[in-house]
Amino acid sequence: METGSPSSPSSPNLEQLMQLGIQTARKGNKPNARMIFQQILDADKQNERAWLWMAAVSETPEDRFRYLRTVLRINPNNQTALRELKKMQQRRESSNTQALRIGLIGLIIIVILIGVGIVVAVLVS
Repeated sequence: METGSPSSPSSPNLEQLMQLGIQTARKGNKPNARMIFQQILDADKQNERAWLWMAAVSETPEDRFRYLRTVLRINPNNQTALRELKKMQQRRESSNTQALRIGLIGLIIIVILIGVGIVVAVLVS
């Protein structure tokens, strides 16, 4: 690429920002990393790597899910995004199963208590 081409000055800049964002994320400073990746995305909405890193430093599971879906809109074959979404789905299913078990146990306890109450009421009368 020629040094005088218009994209030349911005490309290294975005890559430098990307490296800074990655280093910041790896040091655990997620808020600053998010700001850096957002700067990249402001300049290039189709930056797959920046969206993937935004998912890694997201504040909420909903944000993480949305960022990973964006990665897949850009590249439906992104294995990292596919793997992470699958993990999120498995965690959600596991959580739902656990909530269902707890609810079922609670219901059984209530039914038993009602049954005991009826037996006591019959014996007392």
